[in-house]
Amino acid sequence: MAQKFLIALAVVAVHAFLILAIFKGCSDDAATETPAEQAAPAETALSQESPPSPSPAAGLAFAPYSDAYFTDRQQALPAKVAAMTEKCTGGIAIDLSSRSILWAKRPLDMQPMASMTKMMTAFLAVKEIKESQGTMSLNTVVPVTRTAAAVGGRQVWLDPRETFTIDELLKCILIRSANDCAYLLGEFLGNGSEAAFVTRMNEQAALLGCRRLLFHNTHGLPSAKGECMGAPQELAYLAGILMDVPEVVKWTSVTREYIRENTNKKFFLDTTNTLLKTCQGVNGMKTGMTDKAGYCIAATCERNSRRVVVVLCGCPDKAARDNLGKALIEWVYTL
Repeated sequence: MAQKFLIALAVVAVHAFLILAIFKGCSDDAATETPAEQAAPAETALSQESPPSPSPAAGLAFAPYSDAYFTDRQQALPAKVAAMTEKCTGGIAIDLSSRSILWAKRPLDMQPMASMTKMMTAFLAVKEIKESQGTMSLNTVVPVTRTAAAVGGRQVWLDPRETFTIDELLKCILIRSANDCAYLLGEFLGNGSEAAFVTRMNEQAALLGCRRLLFHNTHGLPSAKGECMGAPQELAYLAGILMDVPEVVKWTSVTREYIRENTNKKFFLDTTNTLLKTCQGVNGMKTGMTDKAGYCIAATCERNSRRVVVVLCGCPDKAARDNLGKALIEWVYTL
């Protein structure tokens, strides 16, 4: 009898030990950290001093680009429109709402893009403002520098005695395509070095997944390094995501504005994108022209929530560019 009692007691003791072990094991699993989890507190402490590297979408909502971002669903163009496309060196027409390529000509070939460069200048400027944790805003004042005032081409004739807000510079860049303002904005955001900002433009292109965008400056003028280059398909992607950046669209959709309104030198800014006046729903995005680039455009349009983008490179003149751009937009909306 005593032997049976001892056996029963031993069984109870074993069960008690097992139950304690199980509970202890559960508790230890919750407290035990994997190597990655052990490093987390240090990582968190580090992030309090310096923010983690921003993702491509930080502050702005978009999906990164790849060559599979758009689906090739090309359609036959009307004969008249097809004949018009012979005049451009490259281009693309995309239904952004379905991400469908409906027409393309050398869409992945890098071509001179002239002032379409300024789309990235504006995109990165707005992105960096959003990531600045309140240290910058659209109302941040930028003093004009002599180097910016000396930039040629299309401009607003900056004076080193002037100051402008970032928003005013964006207005000049996106409506009038002012090269001096693009340089000044890049120089300011690059802490005195436009080249530093241009480096970040190229880094941003890589973050976006765009491998066929190459920037030498903020404005798109020819440089000692050559022309700023871009593939129509990737330029279309960039124009498309800019449609969701209200700080940009509020100026790309305007046909006329002005600066220096509180002086006796009020200066009117007239858009370079005449499709705003001739094609219903067009709200951007950027034109361009240099001798090597020819006449270029990234035109965005929205009708009844359906979005379209057309990019054209290497048109022989402004009329050919605008006529083809409008014809392609109108054609897409018939499909």
